[in-house]
Amino acid sequence: MERDFQHTNELKQIVPSQTCLACDVCCRFLDSKSPFAPIFTDEEYGKALSSGLLENQFSITSDGSSRQIQLKSHQDMFICPAFDPKTQHCTIYRDRPLDCQIYPFMMMWSADYQSVLLVVDRLCPYTENQIQGSQFKTYIDEMVEFLESIKKNIAQNYSLVSHFQEDVIVVRQLQKLTKLLVNRCVS
Repeated sequence: MERDFQHTNELKQIVPSQTCLACDVCCRFLDSKSPFAPIFTDEEYGKALSSGLLENQFSITSDGSSRQIQLKSHQDMFICPAFDPKTQHCTIYRDRPLDCQIYPFMMMWSADYQSVLLVVDRLCPYTENQIQGSQFKTYIDEMVEFLESIKKNIAQNYSLVSHFQEDVIVVRQLQKLTKLLVNRCVS
């Protein structure tokens, strides 16, 4: 059954808030053109604008259905404009995009572009310590089920699936999403 993409707020977080707030990885990037800068669907983009972000802080993605946030310079790196480095909080947290909600997970093409993978960012310190635990493994199953349940919406916003990167941990193939996207995007 296809879930309503608009109700992704039901997705629980695996990383405890206190861990996130003490971390210096999320929402920070080494490159102003990082491929991991959050992607917003049209609806998420509308909510972000209503929450105070500006149109010129986004660029349209290759799928034509979504937008990527433009990172801003901060000290020796780049940050999401919705991130407040003083408080470590996201200013649009309640309306943050799916791309941010699923972190430290990401959707990524395999190196040969023949499948869509669910991966975990190695930079997340929580992931490093918890990935082998039973709670994390159960959460992986729940994440796969959730993402596969909104596969049509993800396929429409296929820029949510990033190009393969070596510095991630591959946890699962997203089989239903792969079937929808392989022929559409890899031709």
